[in-house]
Amino acid sequence: MALSKPRDTETQLDQLDKHLQNIPVSMRVFSLAMRSLFAEQSVGSRSATAQKVTMLRDETRKDAMVYVRGVLPLSILLVRFIRDFFEYYEELDVEEWKENLHDIMDDVKGYKQCCLEVVKLHEKMMIPLKTRQDEAKVIVCELKNLSAKYEKKKVELENSADSTMSWAVGLAFVPGVNWIASPMLAASSHDNLAESIAKGVQCEIFESSAILVDKTMIPALSAFIDGLNAVAEFFSVMEQEVESFLVKGGKAIESKKALHYKLVRAKAKAIGNNCQRFYAMIPGVRTDLACIPNSRTDENYVEKWLTKQRAEIGKRYGLAPKGALKEMVSYLSCQGGYYLTLQSGKSV
Repeated sequence: MALSKPRDTETQLDQLDKHLQNIPVSMRVFSLAMRSLFAEQSVGSRSATAQKVTMLRDETRKDAMVYVRGVLPLSILLVRFIRDFFEYYEELDVEEWKENLHDIMDDVKGYKQCCLEVVKLHEKMMIPLKTRQDEAKVIVCELKNLSAKYEKKKVELENSADSTMSWAVGLAFVPGVNWIASPMLAASSHDNLAESIAKGVQCEIFESSAILVDKTMIPALSAFIDGLNAVAEFFSVMEQEVESFLVKGGKAIESKKALHYKLVRAKAKAIGNNCQRFYAMIPGVRTDLACIPNSRTDENYVEKWLTKQRAEIGKRYGLAPKGALKEMVSYLSCQGGYYLTLQSGKSV
């Protein structure tokens, strides 16, 4: 097996660092969008368009519950795995690290499997949400005045450094929530975006709901999935490197081991800080999602959905998954997800 070049390792580390900075922001924007959909008990209008929005919002609730109880907790677990991987490089010297390569290899394989499975769960969740987005697009087109307001607001960011996250501007359409989002984005170095959202936009409640589903919620989740894919790619490259260290010998390979260790160790502190920022975002996300009304019917729907996912994972990896994957599957339930989310607050 060919070794990854040092530059490839550096690139993967830089990409991981970049995505870990954006993942918690995407996650919070998504949770704020979800919260905003249910900020009011009714959309405040009896028009045909407003009734469409009411139906759109109610259909989205079950998708929200799947995310809250099942998908989000596993994303929290992945960040812990990232932190655990880099601790090998922070806490061990190079000789101790070499002695633990077999254990590191087992862990990395499990981490990669978990990443791929969590990405699959997010992608499955996106299927019904994409349908909601299509419905929201129709509603936004019906509201020509709203479309004009949104486009004007988005133009404010087209030439700014925050243009890559311009989809978050939809939060400006929700009174109160825009003031929550603004300082969060400013703290994440998205100053222009924070200022634009803080200004707000005047519109009806049902209008903001359509904008949120179409322009903010789905793009935020897509950005989150992109980040998870980057984590999976990182662990895939690390798996190849560590495996190569185990099957080859000689002075050349010893030199490459030392360089790999040096590169990863140099980035460990920054990655660890990003993991802490992720954990620091969890209480706000938990608060947002707790605002979404749910019923026993929703809980049953979510538990059935999670049970189905456990069965599918079992078919792919055998009835008794091992290591990190076994731990992940053990949390794939409403109760397990609740425990993980609650425990995450203690990691900050």
